[in-house]
Amino acid sequence: MAFKKEDIELLKSAVAEKYGRPIGTAGECRLFAEEVGKVVDKVSISQKTIQRLWQQGHTNLSLAVMDILAKYVGYDDFYSAIEALKEKSAPYKYYSHSLSVGKYKLHDAMIIVLSQNNYEMSPESLADEINRQNLYERNDKQPLPSSQILQRVEVKPKYFSYDEFTNIVSLNPAHRAPEEFKN
Repeated sequence: MAFKKEDIELLKSAVAEKYGRPIGTAGECRLFAEEVGKVVDKVSISQKTIQRLWQQGHTNLSLAVMDILAKYVGYDDFYSAIEALKEKSAPYKYYSHSLSVGKYKLHDAMIIVLSQNNYEMSPESLADEINRQNLYERNDKQPLPSSQILQRVEVKPKYFSYDEFTNIVSLNPAHRAPEEFKN
């Protein structure tokens, strides 16, 4: 049965959040498959199925597999999980595919840190905090410089703005959680 890609990504995100570790390599898929067998009674899911879902992005899987993953995150079945997760991820909640695979893109890390700090920081402080929390890793393994923060602000105006007079990077209001939803 083919499922909507956005529904699968939503469930994968919930699974990754509960699992708390990346699910990308063959070994990680094997460990996750073993974990599912421990959490969901009397069922198993193969490493190959996990790989098809996480590594290859297949959407044509059995409903039984999707039900097992839904049970892993605490729902009765796939459809009730999707309904609840869609409600939970209302417009105020930020979602990115990179969050579901355990690796943050730079703009994801920026959103996380800005959300923790009243949505505004200097580029230097933002870079320092991302480095301190180890939220983003450059390909060259070097610490994130503030200049890269400014470059990302420039290419992601939907999310960020920069005031050069005050030297402040801000998360745009459309991507901020309303006060009643802040942790």
